[in-house]
Amino acid sequence: MRAVAAAWSVARRFLEGMTGQTRYAAYLAHERASHPDRTPLDERAFWREVYRAQDAEPGSRCC
Repeated sequence: MRAVAAAWSVARRFLEGMTGQTRYAAYLAHERASHPDRTPLDERAFWREVYRAQDAEPGSRCC
Protein backbone atom coordinates (compact mmCIF):
# COMPACT_ATOMS: atom_id res chain seq x y z
CA MET A 1 0.00 0.00 0.00
CA ARG A 2 2.83 2.37 0.82
CA ALA A 3 4.36 1.82 -2.64
CA VAL A 4 1.05 2.69 -4.31
CA ALA A 5 0.78 5.89 -2.29
CA ALA A 6 4.36 6.84 -3.16
CA ALA A 7 3.78 6.15 -6.86
CA TRP A 8 0.57 8.19 -6.80
CA SER A 9 2.39 11.08 -5.13
CA VAL A 10 5.13 11.06 -7.76
CA ALA A 11 2.60 10.86 -10.60
CA ARG A 12 0.55 13.71 -9.11
CA ARG A 13 3.59 15.98 -8.75
CA PHE A 14 4.65 15.16 -12.31
CA LEU A 15 1.21 15.99 -13.72
CA GLU A 16 0.96 19.20 -11.68
CA GLY A 17 4.32 20.31 -13.06
CA MET A 18 3.36 19.34 -16.59
CA THR A 19 0.10 21.29 -16.48
CA GLY A 20 1.69 24.34 -14.87
CA GLN A 21 -0.13 24.09 -11.56
CA THR A 22 3.12 24.63 -9.66
CA ARG A 23 3.97 27.87 -11.49
CA TYR A 24 2.09 30.17 -9.13
CA ALA A 25 3.75 28.63 -6.06
CA ALA A 26 7.16 29.02 -7.73
CA TYR A 27 6.32 32.64 -8.55
CA LEU A 28 5.37 33.34 -4.92
CA ALA A 29 8.58 31.75 -3.65
CA HIS A 30 10.61 33.85 -6.09
CA GLU A 31 8.82 37.06 -5.13
CA ARG A 32 9.34 36.41 -1.41
CA ALA A 33 13.03 35.65 -1.89
CA SER A 34 13.93 38.27 -4.49
CA HIS A 35 11.45 41.09 -3.95
CA PRO A 36 10.21 41.02 -0.35
CA ASP A 37 9.15 44.67 -0.57
CA ARG A 38 6.67 44.05 -3.41
CA THR A 39 3.16 42.73 -3.07
CA PRO A 40 2.86 39.66 -5.33
CA LEU A 41 0.04 39.30 -7.82
CA ASP A 42 -2.94 37.28 -6.71
CA GLU A 43 -3.35 33.97 -8.51
CA ARG A 44 -5.94 35.26 -10.96
CA ALA A 45 -3.80 38.25 -11.97
CA PHE A 46 -0.75 35.99 -12.24
CA TRP A 47 -2.45 33.69 -14.74
CA ARG A 48 -3.87 36.65 -16.65
CA GLU A 49 -0.30 37.96 -17.05
CA VAL A 50 1.04 34.53 -18.03
CA TYR A 51 -1.56 34.16 -20.78
CA ARG A 52 -1.07 37.75 -21.96
CA ALA A 53 2.66 37.13 -22.32
CA GLN A 54 2.04 33.86 -24.19
CA ASP A 55 -0.31 35.58 -26.61
CA ALA A 56 2.21 38.37 -27.23
CA GLU A 57 5.09 35.92 -27.83
CA PRO A 58 3.72 32.50 -28.76
CA GLY A 59 7.17 31.02 -29.44
CA SER A 60 6.88 27.34 -30.26
CA ARG A 61 3.25 26.97 -29.27
CA CYS A 62 1.13 25.42 -31.98
CA CYS A 63 -1.91 27.68 -31.45
